[in-house]
Amino acid sequence: MTFPHVIWTLRRTGGTTLATLLADLSDFPGVQHEPFNAERIFGEVTRNWTATRDAGRLRDDMQRVLARRPVIKHCVELVPEPVNDALLTVSASLGYVQIVLDRRADVDRILSLELARHTGAWGKAEARRVHEAVQSGERSLPPIDIAAAATHLRACDQRRRGMHARFADHGIAPFVVHFEDIYADPARGRDTVAALTAFIGIDRSAVADYDARVEEALLTKGQKSARLLDRVPNIDEARAALEEVRRPSA
Repeated sequence: MTFPHVIWTLRRTGGTTLATLLADLSDFPGVQHEPFNAERIFGEVTRNWTATRDAGRLRDDMQRVLARRPVIKHCVELVPEPVNDALLTVSASLGYVQIVLDRRADVDRILSLELARHTGAWGKAEARRVHEAVQSGERSLPPIDIAAAATHLRACDQRRRGMHARFADHGIAPFVVHFEDIYADPARGRDTVAALTAFIGIDRSAVADYDARVEEALLTKGQKSARLLDRVPNIDEARAALEEVRRPSA
């Protein structure tokens, strides 16, 4: 028996690659990634909440868009918290399983996000074009806005804590996986994806090209933004400042 799923994540965790792979393997319909962002396919749910603050309508809207049980990749920092609450409550009631995708190297995630904001390199093709332009000397990269990056890091950490508290309040144990578990080592990545598909209920033996799909996702889909980060003029200063933000208080 397979289950629909929600992938709860933050930007720059490799979520698009993983979500696309799992959606392709799922028996349930796919949908545009981050569909509750205001400008996307289910953005009306978020816009209605923002305009009315009507909790009943929010739940009804969520029931309506999840009725067909589409698989969802959702970035928790991009919508109001009540939308996150409604997504978990309604999806759980409809039999969804919950997956959390995070990244242990959170400073690298924030730096990658800031770089994408400055360059427009949100996908693999855009990242390749920017990298080639920088390598040729045609383009230089701007410095990281350290204050803005630190503010966003703190905000993401708050949303992360809220997400896990929400699961605890609902008595839900999500499957928690990290970027590094999937992309750092291909063998480990294959094992992690196998565990995820088992959690969702996907029969890998019934997918004729399963191994090829996983190999393609693990080895060819990444954006490799670290190559660009090395060219940011204040990268060492920015990294040190963000690591200081992450350091626990004495």
